Amino acid sequence: MPTMRDDYAGLAGTYDAMAGLPGIRSFYPEWRRALLEAARQRGVRIGVLVDLACGTGNSTIPWTRRRGWTVVGIDRSEAMLREARRKSARVQWYRQDLTRLRLPFRGDAVTCHGDALNHVLVRRDLERVFRNVAAVLQEGGLFVFDLNTGHMLRWLSGREKLFTVGRNVFMASNALDARTGIATFRQLWFVRTGRHYQRRDVIVRERAYSDTDLRAMLRAAGLRLIQVAVQRRVEGRAARKIYVAVKS
Repeated sequence: MPTMRDDYAGLAGTYDAMAGLPGIRSFYPEWRRALLEAARQRGVRIGVLVDLACGTGNSTIPWTRRRGWTVVGIDRSEAMLREARRKSARVQWYRQDLTRLRLPFRGDAVTCHGDALNHVLVRRDLERVFRNVAAVLQEGGLFVFDLNTGHMLRWLSGREKLFTVGRNVFMASNALDARTGIATFRQLWFVRTGRHYQRRDVIVRERAYSDTDLRAMLRAAGLRLIQVAVQRRVEGRAARKIYVAVKS
């Protein structure tokens, strides 16, 4: 396997604490309902589910409760997967870069949550990810993912907020480069270790894609966008959306 830089190593130990915040925790059942409803409407019987950019497994592991399902989690971060493996041995965990995704089997459904595809900053790389998803899916299989919108990235820019997460504290600050369209999210963590706090710096970058561009990229990959739903609004405008595509 080629060496992969682990950009999220600094986030792995604190990710679950952040994911436990009520505003984030509420996303997970909504994502699951989106897939189950799409499968019901399309008559798709899911036997193999592949969760891309699975991180520590929060969006992956609940699917193991479905009888007869084989659940696969894929992430490029070894640190994140280390946390995921500790939580469940019922998932088949793989370390892969989504732009080089290769699996020895096909899935009936592919998911990618937590605005992970916003982290793909170059359009041609996202096109490659979509082609890889199409290669993994069975004919008629479903692809469900979510993204932050351009409005969300603009709204977040310049905002700072202090969070208390259990015994830990972190400050988030956000900035959008209007020229490149890339938003930089910085998190300064103070993680309680015994009587002291350990400082951790985390930087995440995102880019938004329009529905028009997504539809075109999906179509070129052999996928058809069949549903776009607003998951959250900010100031009356769509801030996060859930997308459902089918391999046709």
